[in-house]
Amino acid sequence: MRTLLVVAALLAGPYLAGQTPRDERWRGDLDFLVSTLQARHPNLYTRVPAAQWDEAVAGLRERIPGMTDTQVAMELARITAFAGDAHTTLNLRSSALFTSLPLRVQWFEEGWVVTGMPADQPGLIGTVLGQLDNTAMAEVVEKLRPYVSYENEWWLRAQAPNYLISPEILVNLGVQLNRNALTLNGEAVVPAAAPSGITAGPILAQPKFPLWARYGGVAYWFTYLPESRTLYFKYNSCVEMPVMPAARFRGELAAAFAANAVDRFVVDVRNNGGGDSRILGRLLPVVPEGVKRVVITGRQTFSSGLSAVADLMRSGYVSVGEPTGGRPSGFGEVLGFTLPNSGLRGQYSTRVFRGAVQADSETLTPDVVVGWTWGAASQELDPFLEAALAVN
Repeated sequence: MRTLLVVAALLAGPYLAGQTPRDERWRGDLDFLVSTLQARHPNLYTRVPAAQWDEAVAGLRERIPGMTDTQVAMELARITAFAGDAHTTLNLRSSALFTSLPLRVQWFEEGWVVTGMPADQPGLIGTVLGQLDNTAMAEVVEKLRPYVSYENEWWLRAQAPNYLISPEILVNLGVQLNRNALTLNGEAVVPAAAPSGITAGPILAQPKFPLWARYGGVAYWFTYLPESRTLYFKYNSCVEMPVMPAARFRGELAAAFAANAVDRFVVDVRNNGGGDSRILGRLLPVVPEGVKRVVITGRQTFSSGLSAVADLMRSGYVSVGEPTGGRPSGFGEVLGFTLPNSGLRGQYSTRVFRGAVQADSETLTPDVVVGWTWGAASQELDPFLEAALAVN
């Protein structure tokens, strides 16, 4: 019956959007969101008790007439984040309500660093951000925190860049004072739009272009590194590629072991955000006796990507890199939804999982922790792979 009600609400969406007053459309989305999560999530009240959910929902229903559309959308995201489940989220950036500044930022050991700017301001790339307009970066992140679905600081750092470049989000947080521009460190001004486009840095180009950043759209690939006698396997996504079925890939990887002098096998899962946990077992051949086995992790290692790391660690692989963005135990196996009136998209977990390694930790911490620095990234260096090649 619940399934029928959800489907009916989805089918009613276009009609409601066209015939119902604005405030009631948002209230309809609020009701749809909460009823869907309540009906489908395996344990919605792990972090925030039901009474607090009810209070927040009732308060938002009353405040909607005095709020802008972007403010309402952000409150819906904040309520969704009550689940304390990084898999259960409302994607604000799925809506045209939220635009992007010509700005890219990323967290490194040095802090929040500008990695992309308008083409006529390339000198700002590499700037460590101390403040946005009049707000210190640490305070900006604290203001943003309630609106992001995350389970540990590493996933917050991985997700925050998507929010920090939206003027609507920054304005609603009280950070960006002028909708048309944002000031960095009290000096440089980023306009709301850059007709000349964005310059990203560093300029990734052969031959220094690091292995981890190549073929990002390919779920899995490998290469042999003769200098270190290493077979390097990049595992970007837990999906099977029709153009390279798992059985064929497994055979080619086994042939590479047989054809080359291999001292070390490195599986790089640092950018793997998940998919089907069963895929890795179909891809890996038997690793020959005596070959050192290493797995690389990172803040974007999440969901089934994290499960892959845990399985490899349990079977004897040494892990190196950053702590994972995913939590070893928690929720997963998601289904998506679309709010019927605003069109905002989201997803929710349907199952609870128990981790194979470090099950009670907030993050899976690798055996060898390596910092990701702007100093390394700007020179197209890869300290994670360097650490993997140093494992004895």
